[in-house]
Amino acid sequence: MSSDRSPLSPDSRIVVVGVGAVTCLGTDWQTTWEGLASGRGGLRRDTERLPGDKFLVDIGGFVNGVGPGTPGEDARLAKLEARFLHYGLKAAEEAWKPMAGRVFDRDRVAVVAASAFGGVDVLDQERVKAESRGRLNLGPYTVPTLLINQLGGQISQHLELYGPGFAPSNACASGGHAIVMGALLLRGGMADFVLCGAAESAFVPSIVNAFATMKALATIKPGDRAFEAPEQASRPFSADRCGFVMSEAAGMLALTTLEQARNLGLEVLAELTGMAVNSDGFHMAAPHGPRIETCLNLALKNSGLTPEKIDHYNAHGTSTSVNDKTETGVLRRVFGEHAGGLAICSIKGALGHSLGAASAVEAITTVESLRRGQIVPTINYVPDPELDLDYVPDRSRSMDIRYAMSASFGFGGTNNALVFRRWIDD
Repeated sequence: MSSDRSPLSPDSRIVVVGVGAVTCLGTDWQTTWEGLASGRGGLRRDTERLPGDKFLVDIGGFVNGVGPGTPGEDARLAKLEARFLHYGLKAAEEAWKPMAGRVFDRDRVAVVAASAFGGVDVLDQERVKAESRGRLNLGPYTVPTLLINQLGGQISQHLELYGPGFAPSNACASGGHAIVMGALLLRGGMADFVLCGAAESAFVPSIVNAFATMKALATIKPGDRAFEAPEQASRPFSADRCGFVMSEAAGMLALTTLEQARNLGLEVLAELTGMAVNSDGFHMAAPHGPRIETCLNLALKNSGLTPEKIDHYNAHGTSTSVNDKTETGVLRRVFGEHAGGLAICSIKGALGHSLGAASAVEAITTVESLRRGQIVPTINYVPDPELDLDYVPDRSRSMDIRYAMSASFGFGGTNNALVFRRWIDD
């Protein structure tokens, strides 16, 4: 790694120059955005992926057409069958497309690729195979496929990027932490470009059923509106929210400095003006309002903004009773009187909760909202008298957005917040 670069000045500007995503609404970012903007839900009942004899729930957000066994399977990953690797590499290639044909130092490109659970699907498959054979040996690719840092390794290998590599695992905040770490690598002079984000696919009985047993997942029973319409199972900030719905996804962003973007003639999608991370030090799973509040305030301070400057907040919004109530209370305290005028949305109503990948996809959505002046809706919403903020229900909203914040919180008390600015070449 080249080490002859000095750290950036505090005034150096970090910008987004590429994005890519794979979700239950589409296998690229444009298709995903169109689904979100139209208010379409991507959740469905699938008894093949979630058979009743193995799983306590049968609704999820599943990616179609990408990954092992599909027509779109990546032959380069044929021996590495973990879905998160296939999704993450595809999203990374999409985010990196703007760099095609440009000359840059590949030793100065960092890859920060996160996940909460990594290749647990392959570990589960290999365990089942071993038990059925009555033997102890597992496949030779089990360990390489299981490792979370294998995602960054595959991205580096196939895109020929040789700078620093990191694999943060911060539960449901993993993707946001990857973006923060990427920005810090740029600020520290350790890279000229960073490809950062997260991927997740954890539909295995041990994880799904454990979430269900701890009452975190939505368990849909006859009489619930989602029993006949499974796309309504996730309903953030809604009066009848009853837990999150698991999904799989990947989201990746390409970051660089404004100077580098201009040197290479890259289109700037948005500017990352502020960020913050902190820890609750409170509970293994429950969110802690005061520390989340501190995180959001730190992000505002880092961006040099007062609360009323934020026009839009892309919420963690999990559709659990505790999170949505806690997050709403945090927003009231951080934004004060401005909270009532803050346009808030949660895309988990449409996409479900993709765990480690969720915050990366939410950050990309925030960037796109700034570019288009359009906030995607919080779907499946029924007003809750206790949660009285503006959650942009049901339909997209066009509005002038200059600054937006995206935040995420994970088990173990790990929080992050990102502040983006609409790109104006000034």
